[in-house]
Amino acid sequence: MNAIATGHEDLIHDIAYDHYGRLLATCSSDQFIKLFTRVVPSAEWTLLSSFKAHDANIFSLSFAPPQYGLLLASCSEDQTVRVHSSIDNGHTFAKIATLSDSGGPVHQVAFAKFGGHGLKLACIGADGVVRVYHAADPADLRQWHLAFEKVVDKDRLLSTGVAARDLQGDFAVDWCPSGTVRASWFTYELGIDMDDVELPRVDRLTIAELAVEQFVASSMSKVVVFRKRLNGGIYEYEPTEELPGHTDIVRDVAWASNASVGGRYELIATACKDGWVRIFKLTTRRIGGVRATEYRNGGAGTVSGNSEIGADEDDLGYEVELLDQFDHHKSEVWKVSWNFSGTVLSSSGDDGRVRFWRAAYTGKFVGLGVASAEQGSNDEMDD
Repeated sequence: MNAIATGHEDLIHDIAYDHYGRLLATCSSDQFIKLFTRVVPSAEWTLLSSFKAHDANIFSLSFAPPQYGLLLASCSEDQTVRVHSSIDNGHTFAKIATLSDSGGPVHQVAFAKFGGHGLKLACIGADGVVRVYHAADPADLRQWHLAFEKVVDKDRLLSTGVAARDLQGDFAVDWCPSGTVRASWFTYELGIDMDDVELPRVDRLTIAELAVEQFVASSMSKVVVFRKRLNGGIYEYEPTEELPGHTDIVRDVAWASNASVGGRYELIATACKDGWVRIFKLTTRRIGGVRATEYRNGGAGTVSGNSEIGADEDDLGYEVELLDQFDHHKSEVWKVSWNFSGTVLSSSGDDGRVRFWRAAYTGKFVGLGVASAEQGSNDEMDD
């Protein structure tokens, strides 16, 4: 484990890797964003660029999917989300957009990981409102449209709609990496193998188009999944499933990729002030009225031609269960993060350690190790 001399003059609030893991961005209360690049083969990180990005503490960072170029979003106590672009591989950044609809400090920002429906980002702040912005024209990323906003948990906010400075609170948001609540049902429940070379191209396209945008947001101790659904002929994000059981403020949420389990279910991890890391399993509900044998027997030839595959949007959703939880930090937990494939979870807390977890063959999670910045080592997981 290599230490990085960031050069920040105040507390670092967040770090973010680009899609390929070659660039690392940091943000701080010193109002600066710094970008580092990894030197091969030494694996050391060297400073690539540094720039003042906001007029107050910077709380969160997120890289856009690589097909949109090198874009970095940041959010701050100055009540704005800003989008920065680089055309020289990260040596310099220019601010191309400022989003200022929040009624208070913005705590977290996240670009959508699933790029099938255009470039989007979500943010949430002290006003308890989760907002989704859409860059309607990929050729002009200076223009962003506020596509959605909704209070996640209005019961826990003040009458003004904003959490007071002396009221400890936190807010987080993360996108589903695949957006596959419908697509996974068709591929798994109907026994469709997307790797089958004999699967007609029209079926592949139809299944891909069935993917639904969804994200998870937390406000204080409430955690809710939002999903795009058809409402009066218009697709809108709506709150659907709630992840229960948190007894204090939720500090962070993280949605895992479901590629390692073939899309059979989703995993969402949460970090909570009550000292627990929780992992929720979201299993796609069976949709009534669709007979798998109709498809397997070639009843209509293609997915799109099967008239029975047209289930009501309201039938699409998840059964939620608490898969596992652990309190090894013995203190407040601040961050959770999945690896790219969704097979390893990391968590960090007030104990000053980063802990790593992996799913065992039983489905439960076991400890892989512990990293301590002070020791600069990877210790064995303690009980």
